Amino acid sequence: MDYRAKVYDSLDYIEENLDDRIDLEDLAQKAYLSKYYYHRLFHKVTGESVTRYITRRRMAKAAEELVETEQPIIDIALKYQYASQESFTRAFMRIYGLAPGKYRRMYTISSFTKMMNRAA
Repeated sequence: MDYRAKVYDSLDYIEENLDDRIDLEDLAQKAYLSKYYYHRLFHKVTGESVTRYITRRRMAKAAEELVETEQPIIDIALKYQYASQESFTRAFMRIYGLAPGKYRRMYTISSFTKMMNRAA
């Protein structure tokens, strides 16, 4: 198995386990590589670090849930392995430039519908 296939396999694993704790050492072990070598290969294939990739994917899933559900923000934060709503909010703002609550209000379908009704 070439190194790209090992990274692609781990990408599948990451996607399936975004709401679980994912450890670099575990990923490297699953790919039968050292932590150092795995991290280098991952970066070479994806263009970003393992941590950055996982954070970005978790935030994308969290953003979906913010828009598609009415689940409390703290529950979404905890689901995606954040210790507090505050740490989740800081990470979310770094990526989206908005607090999760504001993002939810701006992008929910019901908000869009209300805007369209006002315009009509």
